[in-house]
Amino acid sequence: MRDMNLKNNFKRAAGLSLIAAGALMASQAAMACQLTAWDSSIGSPIADDPLSGPSDPVVPRYSGLCGMQAEDGAVSGVRDNSPGGIDRIRARFYVLLNNSGNTAIYNGLDSGDTSVFSVAAASNGDITLIGGGTTVGPVSGNVGAWNSIEIDWDPSGAGATLTVNEQTPQNQSVGGSTSPIASVELGNLQGAAGTLIFDSYESRRTEEIGRLCVGDADNSGSRGLGDLQAIFDEFQFGTLASGQPDADENGSVGLSDLQTVFEIFQFGTAACPAP
Repeated sequence: MRDMNLKNNFKRAAGLSLIAAGALMASQAAMACQLTAWDSSIGSPIADDPLSGPSDPVVPRYSGLCGMQAEDGAVSGVRDNSPGGIDRIRARFYVLLNNSGNTAIYNGLDSGDTSVFSVAAASNGDITLIGGGTTVGPVSGNVGAWNSIEIDWDPSGAGATLTVNEQTPQNQSVGGSTSPIASVELGNLQGAAGTLIFDSYESRRTEEIGRLCVGDADNSGSRGLGDLQAIFDEFQFGTLASGQPDADENGSVGLSDLQTVFEIFQFGTAACPAP
C-alpha cells in the first residue's frame, strides 16, 4: 500500500505564466492539476489551484499547490485500490466543510465493494467513524474551515480510533467481524448538497501520521520570517507558497494568516512539531 499525500499527488502539470512585464499577478494562467496518484475518479471531482482564472475553478488547498473539490449534490471523489486486502489502516486527510447535508467522506471497502467502515460528516461539522457494529463519535469539526481527520482502523487490535483537529482521540472496540480493506474512497460519497474540498491525504499500515505543520508556508520545517514572506507573496502577487500558508485554516490566504504565523514564532514555538 503506498502513501498518498495530496499536496504532492495533485501535481503541478504546467508552470506559472509570467504576464504584465514579467510580474506575477493573481490573474496568472491557471496551473493544471491531476488526480493520477489515485486509481480512478468517482463522478467529476475537480483538482485545481486557488488562483485559477475566470474559466477555471478556484479550489482552496490546505498545503502545497492544489486541492480536490467534490461535486455539489453529486457522488464525487477518488478511489484507490492499493490497500489490496489489509486488516489495519491508518489514514489522515484534510477536509474543508461546507456541506448542507450529511455524507460519507471516506470509505474502506472490501473486495466486493461492500463498506467495512465509513467516516461521515454532518452538516453541523460533526465527524463520525462507523463500522463493524461500532460508532465512534460524533466529534465536533469546524464548518467553513479545514479539519484534520485521522483514523486508525484496527478491528483485531486497538479497535476503531477517530481523531479530529488534534482533539482527544475517540476509540471503541469493533463489535463484529470485518473483512480486509481492499480499496478506499475519498470525497462526497453520498452526494450531499454543498461544497467539500479535500487535501493532504496520507495512509499507512500502523504508524501515527499526525497533522501537517501549521503555518510552515515555505516548507522549511520551522515558522519564521520566510513563512511571512511566502504568505505575503501569495496573496499580494499570486506566487503560490509550497508549504502550508493557510495558517488560520479558513480556506483562503490573507492578512490573518500573517498574524497567525507571526504569533506562532513570536509567542509560541517556531520549530515544527515532530510528525
